[in-house]
Order: sequence, then structure tokens, then C-alpha cells
Amino acid sequence: MGKVSLVLRTIAALILSLGLATVAQAQTCGISGSASAAPALYDPFNPTGLPTTTVVLNLTRVNTSGGGDTRIVNFYLKSNNAGADGTTIVPIAVAGSVQSAGLNQNIFYNFNATPPVVSPSTLLPTATQRFLKINFTGNNAGSDTAQVTFQVTLPSNLDINATSNLAFDAYFGCNIQGGKDNGLQQQGSFNNAVVFPITVLSALQASYAGSALDFGEVGDKTTVDVLAAPGAYTTPATNHVRVRSSGPYTVDLTSQNGYKMTFPGGNLATPTHVLNYDLKFLGRTRNAANTAFATITCQRAGVPASEADMLPVVATLKEGGQGKLVSPTYQDVLTVTVTPLLSGAPSQQNCPAL
Repeated sequence: MGKVSLVLRTIAALILSLGLATVAQAQTCGISGSASAAPALYDPFNPTGLPTTTVVLNLTRVNTSGGGDTRIVNFYLKSNNAGADGTTIVPIAVAGSVQSAGLNQNIFYNFNATPPVVSPSTLLPTATQRFLKINFTGNNAGSDTAQVTFQVTLPSNLDINATSNLAFDAYFGCNIQGGKDNGLQQQGSFNNAVVFPITVLSALQASYAGSALDFGEVGDKTTVDVLAAPGAYTTPATNHVRVRSSGPYTVDLTSQNGYKMTFPGGNLATPTHVLNYDLKFLGRTRNAANTAFATITCQRAGVPASEADMLPVVATLKEGGQGKLVSPTYQDVLTVTVTPLLSGAPSQQNCPAL
């Protein structure tokens, strides 16, 4: 006699994120790099991923404060987690007053992959020890930079945060020539040292997993009967809204009839035409006496299906059908609206825990 249907809306499924990656600084030898080219756009949910994109970066050597300069740098790239595993970053050309080795090899390593040996700086890259070697041949400002052309490919479903620039950690081995540290060999890493102009979109996918919130035939039940057995008139918590996202998102909820079920042509103001119910969603209970649902901002869900947010939707009947106008089609329609946000959105909550 009574059921509640749920309609899911996804609004503005792709949003550009405005969070900026920073270029690392350090008091040691090494490199940093960034580009100012127009960004490529990566939608994690696009099944084709990001096709091979050519990006030219200015790589700058990080010189010490002791009067010397970074001369040779061997380096490879990684992410600070496994979310970017499967990325391909291949240097195909190097320009500037430098010498190089290791072109046309993927210098990106998965998070848990065995890395190459890059120190001492005299080592050369091979097919199994993939890294880029740059020899900054001079000791003047004109020799501080090199222009490296990379081909970057991102597979689909990378679990990376929405951002306007995609940064990777650089792991390096290098040497210093001149000054008080002349001949010193160093190795280490810079967080977010190499920044590619690739915008990771704030994107999401949302779906309803479950069935109509159906209370069954209650025409012969009194309100006393229903209230005495709430478990029998509460829908399973397995019905839920499922969200995958690369950034935070908002959730809103509305009821077509103000949390009342009625039949076609029924009058919501006539008590014998309606069945009242409670709806619990995201830690809030709404009903005919409290219909307002303030929009909730949720933390990033994650892109892989295994990390999707499960947001249960539970309805509890509050009236029996005895004394109501007889109809097999008492119903209401709920609309859940899920909208992606920019990565810096305030007041984010852990919505599955609500």
C-alpha cells in the first residue's frame, strides 16, 4: 500500500579545481621544475584516461649556499601514495646548456616499485635502471635551467585528488662542484618537486543501490500496530546512495510530498489521504513536521569502486492504513542531489560515518 521511490540527480559532474601545488625548496643539491603551459584536463572517470600529452618543463637546479653549484642530477619521479600507479612519464628531449642521458624511458615508478639506484652521480641509466641524467655543464646563471619535453599518459580511474596542477616527488642523486662542498655527493627527495600543468577535474559518479522503500500492505494495520513494531515497518539499511569522487561533494535531499505518501489525486492536507513516515539520511531524520534538509558537504570519496561512499537511506512508517482512503498506490518521491565541489571547500564531513 505504501512505498517511497528515490530519484538521484548528479549536478555539474565536472568542476575545475583551484588548489595549487607548490614547488619544493631545499638547502641541498637537486632539481625542481614547473611549466606554465595551458593545462590538459584529466577526468578520472573517463575510460580513456588522459591520452599521451606533451609537456615542456623548465627544470632548475637547486644550488647550495656554500658557493658551489649542482652539476649532475640523476632523478626519477613517484607519487606520495599508490593513487597514481600506472602513470607514464617519458622524457623525450632536453634543451639548454646541458648534457643528458636516459631519454625515451618511463621515469615514473609506482609507489611500491623497486626504485633505481641514482647515486653516485656517475651512474648511467639503463633499461632496468630508468632515470633521467642531466649534466648542468656551467657554473653561471645561464646554465641553471634545462627545458625537458615529457610525454605524460594517465590511465583511467587514478585515485588522485582534484587539483589544478599535478605534482610528483623527485628522488635524486647529485653532486656539487665548487665552493666549500666541492665534490660532495648527495641523494634524497623533494616533495612535489616537478609540477605538470595537468588539471585533475573534481568529478563524481553517483548511483542508488537498492529498491523502492516499500512498507508493503498496511491497509489492515492501525497506527498502534505500526508504532508497536517499528522494526517491521523500517526499510533495510542496505538501500544506499553510492558516491565515487575525486574531490569533495555536497548532498541535498527533498521530498515531493513533504515526507507523506499519498495516492494520485490525493490531498496532502487531508489526514485520510496520507501516510506519514520518517526518513533517516546522513545522520538526520526528516518527516512532515521537519522537512528542511540543510545541504551537507562531504569529504572526497575516492575514485576506485572499493572506496565509494555508501550513504544509507532508511524509512520508517509512522501510521497504519486502517481508516485511510483505500488505494494500492500510496507513495512519495525523494530526490537526492549530489554535486562535486572544488578541493578547498569548507566544512567537509565524513559522510559515511554520519
